[in-house]
Amino acid sequence: MSFDIVHWLAAFLPILALLLLLLYFHWGGDEAAVAGLCVAMIVAIGLFGGGTDLLALAVAKGMWTSLSIILVIFPALLIYEVSREAGAFSVIRQGMETFTPDKVLQVLAIGWIFVDFLQGITGFGVPVVVCAPLLISMGVRPLTAVAITLLGQAWGNTFGTLGLAWEGLVGQSDLSNPEVFRATLLWTTNMLVVVNIVTGLAITWLAGGRKGVRRNAFTVVLLAAAQGFGQTGFALLNPALCNFIVATLSMGIIFIIGRLPYYRHPAELNDALPTAEKSYETENGMSLLQAFIPYVFLVGAAVLVLLNDSLKNFLGQWKIALAFDGKTTALGFATHASSAYAPLAPLTHSGAFLIAAAAMGYICYRHWKYIGDEGFGHIVKNSLQKTIPSGIAVIGLIAMSKVMDETGQTTILAQGTAAAAGGFYPFLAPFIGLLGTFMTASNLSSNILFGGFQEQVAGMLGISKIQLLAAQTVGGGVGSILSPSKILLGTTAAGILGREGEVMGRVMGLALLLCAVFGIVVFLSYQLGW
Repeated sequence: MSFDIVHWLAAFLPILALLLLLLYFHWGGDEAAVAGLCVAMIVAIGLFGGGTDLLALAVAKGMWTSLSIILVIFPALLIYEVSREAGAFSVIRQGMETFTPDKVLQVLAIGWIFVDFLQGITGFGVPVVVCAPLLISMGVRPLTAVAITLLGQAWGNTFGTLGLAWEGLVGQSDLSNPEVFRATLLWTTNMLVVVNIVTGLAITWLAGGRKGVRRNAFTVVLLAAAQGFGQTGFALLNPALCNFIVATLSMGIIFIIGRLPYYRHPAELNDALPTAEKSYETENGMSLLQAFIPYVFLVGAAVLVLLNDSLKNFLGQWKIALAFDGKTTALGFATHASSAYAPLAPLTHSGAFLIAAAAMGYICYRHWKYIGDEGFGHIVKNSLQKTIPSGIAVIGLIAMSKVMDETGQTTILAQGTAAAAGGFYPFLAPFIGLLGTFMTASNLSSNILFGGFQEQVAGMLGISKIQLLAAQTVGGGVGSILSPSKILLGTTAAGILGREGEVMGRVMGLALLLCAVFGIVVFLSYQLGW
């Protein structure tokens, strides 16, 4: 499929429409997603030669892919509703006071360290939907809580989820040369050190304002550097486990930090919820361990299965997939047929761990008499009410990305950007990774979509592919901050569905700034021969 300026500009229209509706007109995610899908379909039919059969196929693929996300949303909301019905959140808030009376450090422990721990083993938006309600229970305003969790999971998006995104990058490019592999790994992890430091400071700012940054800057930079360079060291030994190992060690380190005399003095949040809004529950004699019991089961089940290859392979052998025919647009852009498209392994999917954790939490709370006879109905009803509108939005967003992908719009976007930039392209490489994650809600998908493309551009420009591949996956990780689907997960869990544009507005500047900085570094590396 040939590139021209008209098709390149037209391919921007669905994304432009989505951003304008979210950020300027303040539409809800569900309305903006459906509108973006409609624009993508109009562009596909009018300029990209997509027939109705091809569009129907793309939407069907989008609906099937969306199931993986919806299977995270509903059970994660079940955990929230189970904990709320049992009165666990007030206990968690009080328990955090025993960890440290410094509320900014409390937020860092949950919104930065625990978020990345969950990203290390599960990913797929689980850190956002699990931790946003926890932050709210600690007094963080819902909008801020969602922004914090989005920032917190960004640096773990390449080597988190047991290194899936990194594996996707390796699978789409030729890194068979050990020296090239090692150099790409080092460029990637060193960039992620910067992401970790910047997002850690940003979270501190959101939680504690200028005073919070002054009080905690040294701790954040020190811990971020330890995490970042620790990940670099462990990545050279085992990329799949490096993020999980570092995140686990970091949880122990921040607990020790919280016991230091410096953090035994109270420090308040910059803009906390009024006390009456922090919790719906009253004291009920529950212990802190009991309050965390669903999350203990969640972590235990995920670690047990995902770190045990034999058990993971045994449970993962049962998969569900759909078959789709290949199609070709009138302009010659072809998609391949698939007999098992995007297979879903229900027993190793993140949703399975969330459902198990919600069920065990409910059983325990019922046994301890923290949930009454009518509790089950309340839990299911509230979870469904929140899942349905966000589910519609997720389907619209993913279907839009599939329509763009299947009709060549996404490819034209990338090719046109590379052609227009020429020798300036290295600066834009991180933004291509960001675009992929913005469209697909997954750094893994971004690397699959554009990893090979970045390698091809490097060949066209006659430069090393090392920096471009590193910029691709780091940009994809930063793009997870802006992913509309992940933002929807957060606003749903936080009970502020419809305010996705406000959340995106809060974090967009930082995400774009990070990609710009990495773009400059990559560009200079070629100019200076680094």
